[in-house]
Amino acid sequence: MLQRACAACRPLVHSLPLTPGTRSATAILSRPSASSLSSSLAAIASSPDSRSIPTWSRTFFFNRAHHRGHRSYSSSATPKDPPRPSNWPKRARNSAIVVGLGLVVYAWDRTYHASALTRTARTAYVGAVMALDFKLNFNPDNSTAIDALHERVAHRINDLCVTNGGLYIKLAQSLAIQAAILPKPYREAFANVFDQAPHVGFDEVVKIFKKEFNGTHPDDAFDEFSRDPIASASIAQVHRARIKRKPGEQLWREGEGWVAVKIRKPSVPIQVEWDLMSYRALLWTYEKLFDMPVSFISREVTARMRLEVDLANEAQNAEKTVGYLQRESSLRDKVIIPKVYWDWTSEAIMTADFIDGCQLTDKKQLEQWNLSPRAVMDVANGLLGAQIFKWGWLHCDLHPGNLLVRPHPSNPRKPQLILIDHGLYIPLAEEFRLQYCLLWRSLFVGDTKTIEGIVQSWGIAKEHSEIFASMTLLRPHRLNKEKSGADGNGSAGASAHGGLKERKIGEKRKEEWGDRPKEVSKYEQQNGLKERLRDMLQNQEQIPKELIFLGRTARMMQANNQQLGSPSNRINSLAHWASAGLEYTSSSSPRSSHTLQTVGLKTFAIETFRSLIFRVVLLFVDVGFALTQARQWFFKVVMKKDDEGFEDLLQRQISKMAKDEFGVDLDEEAFAG
Repeated sequence: MLQRACAACRPLVHSLPLTPGTRSATAILSRPSASSLSSSLAAIASSPDSRSIPTWSRTFFFNRAHHRGHRSYSSSATPKDPPRPSNWPKRARNSAIVVGLGLVVYAWDRTYHASALTRTARTAYVGAVMALDFKLNFNPDNSTAIDALHERVAHRINDLCVTNGGLYIKLAQSLAIQAAILPKPYREAFANVFDQAPHVGFDEVVKIFKKEFNGTHPDDAFDEFSRDPIASASIAQVHRARIKRKPGEQLWREGEGWVAVKIRKPSVPIQVEWDLMSYRALLWTYEKLFDMPVSFISREVTARMRLEVDLANEAQNAEKTVGYLQRESSLRDKVIIPKVYWDWTSEAIMTADFIDGCQLTDKKQLEQWNLSPRAVMDVANGLLGAQIFKWGWLHCDLHPGNLLVRPHPSNPRKPQLILIDHGLYIPLAEEFRLQYCLLWRSLFVGDTKTIEGIVQSWGIAKEHSEIFASMTLLRPHRLNKEKSGADGNGSAGASAHGGLKERKIGEKRKEEWGDRPKEVSKYEQQNGLKERLRDMLQNQEQIPKELIFLGRTARMMQANNQQLGSPSNRINSLAHWASAGLEYTSSSSPRSSHTLQTVGLKTFAIETFRSLIFRVVLLFVDVGFALTQARQWFFKVVMKKDDEGFEDLLQRQISKMAKDEFGVDLDEEAFAG
C-alpha cells in the first residue's frame, strides 16, 4: 500500500521546489522514513498543488506517518527488532508431558485393563487405513490393481486379529470359513489362523481357579492336573485332569476318571465389551462409507458372543442338548455329549468328561479303526438336520475339531460322535423353524408361490428367490416360474432335481450381451455384487437373525463332507429331516396333523400330491448321487486317480452360477474345507 501511495504522489513531488537542507523528492519517496516522510508530507499538503494528490493517498500518508511517528528512525540505518524468545523449551515440555501421560496410560492399560484401550485404538487405526485405501483405490480407473488392494487389506486384517488375539482370532476364523466367497487373497491370508491361539501359563490358571472356587488350588481339586494345556482356542484353553475319588471309592481303572477342565483366559471378560464395541463401530462405519447392508447383523452376533464367553452358560447348553438327544431315538446312541461336573464349573471354568476321539475329517484314523466315512457323515448330517428342523436348537460351531469320532463302545465297527464346545447355540423360533421346513420341502416340490411368499416375509426381494434358494441348499437351482399353474405352484414334471428347473448357465447374460459374453473388470464384478446384495436385502429389520448362523453352520457341514470325499448325500438327509420337522409337534406350539377331517378334501389332496412328488424328487437325487459315487469309484480303482465327489460337483455348479448371476469368480479350492 505504501509503495502504491508513493507512486501516486511521485509526479507532484517532483514538481515541488526544493528547500535548503532537504533531499531530493526522489530520495524521499525511494526510502521513506517516519520522520522525513512526515515533514515532507506537511510541505506537500501546504502546497497549492496538493489538491491534485488523491484523497486516499493523503489520508494514508498522514495516518501512516502519525502511526509510526513514535519510533525513531535514522536516515542512515533502521534498527532491528529485538530477537523473540525461542518456543523450543515450551514445546519440548509439552511434548514430554504428552509422551509421559501416554506411557502412563499405556502401562495402566496393559497391566490392569488387558490392553483393551490399546487394542481398540489399534483397531480404529487399521480400520481407518483400510477404509481410506478402499476409498482411494477401489474405482474403475484402478481395476487392474484391485487384487493388490484386497491382498493389502487381507494381511492388515490378519495381522490385526493375530496381534489383538482373543475374540479377534474368532473373527479371523469366521472369515477363513467363508473364504470361498471372498476374493482369493483373504483365503491365503487366513490359511493358518486356526493354529494361532496362544495359551496362558499355569500360574494364571491357578489364580483363576482360586478366584472361582474360594482359594482352592487345582491340585487340591483333582488327583492329577496337567500343567500344559492340551488345546487352546481364542477364548479358553483345556487342561486334562483326573477327578478325586471320594473316601471309600475304588481306585480308578485304566482310562477312567479323566476330565477336561476348560479355563477362560483372564483377559477375555475385560476385553470382550471393548472388542464388541469396535466390531459394531466398524460395521456401522463401513455401511455408511460404502453403502453395504452389514450393520444389521451386529446386534445378534454381539449378543451371542457375550453368551459364548460364559462357561456356565456353555454347560447349560450341553445339558439341554443331552435332553434332546435322549428323546431322539435315531441319534440317542450315535451321538454323546461329555457329562458336566457342576462342582468344578463356573462362569470362568467348565469341567466335563474327557472322551478321546479323532477329528471328524481324520481319514487315516478312521481307516485304522475300520470306520466308514459314509457312516460317520450320515450321523453328522442327521445331527445337523435334527437340530435345525426338529429341535430348533442349533450348535453353530460344527467344525471338525468340535465333532470327534470314536468306535462305538458296544459295536466297534460303528462310529460314535462326540459333540463338544457348546458355547455358541441359537434357538430357532417355532414360526421360523416351521417356515424353514416348509421352504426346504417347497424347493423340492417346485412350490414357487410358497417359496416367494416365505422369502418376501423375510425381507428378501422376490426377484432374488432363486439366489436365496441356491444359498439355502448350497447348490445351484432355478425356480420353475414359466410353468407355474394358476395358483403359482410349479408343475410336477418340472420339479425334478429339487423341484427346480435347471437352465443353462449364462443364459441370462447371453440375453443381455448376445452370444459373445461381455468381459467385465474386477471393479465391475465386485461393485455389481454389492449392488445385488443391497437389492436382495430389501428390509433388514425383517431378516430373521437365525439365517446369519444357519448359513455358516451349513457351510461347515458341507466342508466336512467334502473333506471326506462326499460320502454322504447331505441334501437328501436334510430334506428328509425337513419333511419330518413339518409333522413334528413341539410343546410350545402344537400343530395338528394334515388329515382329511382337519384340512378339507382339496388341501388334503394337494398335500398328499406334494408329499408324493417330494419322495419322487428325493429318489432322483439319490440316483444322481449314486451315479456320482460310481464314477468316483471307477476313476479311483480303474483309472488310479481321484475324481470329484458329489459336493465337488455341486460346488463347480455353484461357481458357474455365481459367475453368471454376480460376475464373481469363487475360489473353488476353498470349499475343500
